[in-house]
Amino acid sequence: MRNPMDAYKSAFSLPLPSANADQNTGTNSNQLKNANVSITPTEAKARAAHDLGMKVNVNFPPHLYIPEGAEGIDGRRVENVPTGTVKHEIFRFTAPLGCITRFISYGIFNDGLKAADYEFLPLVNNSRVLPYHGDPMNNFKLDLSLSTNLDGAALIPCQIALLPNQTIQWLITNTSGVDTSMGVRMVGYYDNSITRMTTKFS
Repeated sequence: MRNPMDAYKSAFSLPLPSANADQNTGTNSNQLKNANVSITPTEAKARAAHDLGMKVNVNFPPHLYIPEGAEGIDGRRVENVPTGTVKHEIFRFTAPLGCITRFISYGIFNDGLKAADYEFLPLVNNSRVLPYHGDPMNNFKLDLSLSTNLDGAALIPCQIALLPNQTIQWLITNTSGVDTSMGVRMVGYYDNSITRMTTKFS
């Protein structure tokens, strides 16, 4: 079957100077090549190293990834919690001496159905942390889990810094009327190369 548009194809072309080298008229590409873009000294050093074929160190954000040379932390506990349990300690971690400890994500787990029957309470030196994580209509209470387990998909980003000897603990409550599996997982790292800083917990 004959295509009626075939007669027009020879006269129809789209010049793509930036994308197609064969159709490059020189105008757009030259403007991009000659653009004056300021870069930081760190970027200039990385580009120079790359041009010389040298390896370039890449530092990922320390609030999202464990830095090179830091010791990773991945603590998790799951218990069968009897009904009527109120503020039972399921997880405790004390920061070691000589370094700053940072937690960058956490996960909570239970197989309950009704949020009113459960609570996860994170504390650092007896003060609530993650004050805006949870149900905003119920004083930001942490109750039901977001996943059926404590795998990577269940982890929630956070930024908790502990000074040496500070302790983070999780207290759990189950008033559902039945025994329930409940658990906590915390992922982070400690690094003795980080300058000590004070973090306020409220």
